[in-house]
This record gives sequence, structure tokens and C-alpha cells, in this order.
Amino acid sequence: MTISSQSTTTLQSIILKRIEQKTLSHHEILTLMGYHNHPKTTDKAINRLQTVLSSPALGLTNKTYDFKYAASEFVEKLCSVLGIDKTVYQPLLTELERDASHSLNAITPIFYADITFNEDFRPSFNSYMAVDRFKRISLDDEVRLLPRQKQLDIINERITAHYKAMQGKIPFSGVIKGYKVVFNNGRDDEARLYIAHHQL
Repeated sequence: MTISSQSTTTLQSIILKRIEQKTLSHHEILTLMGYHNHPKTTDKAINRLQTVLSSPALGLTNKTYDFKYAASEFVEKLCSVLGIDKTVYQPLLTELERDASHSLNAITPIFYADITFNEDFRPSFNSYMAVDRFKRISLDDEVRLLPRQKQLDIINERITAHYKAMQGKIPFSGVIKGYKVVFNNGRDDEARLYIAHHQL
């Protein structure tokens, strides 16, 4: 799980309970947060507030922004105007920010079959496009949020299934030698792995 359920629920419940206690409308909250009562500005701010209040991650994993507050600043200001003590919300917010950063920056691993062709292969644009379609293996987006070892377990399962389904071959006289796996760790930092067909 990417976002800590305990932290999210706790901070979210604190905010929602305080709003209920103070019987504040969304317009009143936004006025306290310093938003001007202009139709265009108010509509966008209300949408943002609703997103934050309804989001398990308090909107921290959304890339929406305005020219007043960044994502975490919005939550901080919201807690402040609601009178929630900083010693209460800050540790919870810090944990959510850390989890949100991981969620936003995580990249899905890429892996594909490494192929060699026999002498009968006649390269062309269409044949290369067809080969590319058969050699690439997709992953669900959620895999990028998993620990590395869990990613490897899933990738090994998918590679084994792919090799068996293709019977070790690719159309246009291609033979699968192995599989190349690329983990992008951010900042142009890549980890590469090669799995030969005899390892399957």
C-alpha cells in the first residue's frame, strides 16, 4: 500500500471532525485560507478543497495546484485555520508527504524479449513494428509502487508465461534469447537485469 491508511484516516478524520465542530461551509473555510471571493477563483478553490477532503491522500498525489498554495501548503493552511495544533498534524502530514512522493516518482519497470533472427528474416518497417508488439510485455501501473523484490516476482511470472506462450519464438523467424529488464530509479539512474531463456 502506498499511502499509509492509519495516517490518512487519522488526519482526514481530524480535519473533517473539526469542520463539523465549527460548522464551517467550504466558502467560509476558503475565506479564512485567504482566497478572494471571486466566482472564477472560488469555483477552482472549492473543487480543490473538495478533492483534498475526499482524497485518501489529502490531495497530495494530485498534480493540481493554484498560485496560492502547493499541495502540502494547502493542507497545512487548512489545518491552521481549523485550529488543529501543528504538533498533531505535522507528523501525520510528513508521513503522507513521504508516501505521496514515492507514489508520484515511482516508474513502472520496462521489460521485453531479446530476440535474434535467422537468415530468412527480411527487415522492414512493418516487420519491425510487428516484432515490437510481440516482444514487449506490459505491467499494471500499480506494480511501480511495489517493493523491488515483489516487482521481480511479478516480472519473473510474466516472463515465464510469455516465453511459454510464444514457445520461445517470435513471428518473422525470431528466437527469444532472453529478456531485458530496466528499473528506472529516477535522476537518470537505471538498474538493468538480463534473464536468459535457460534461466526460465
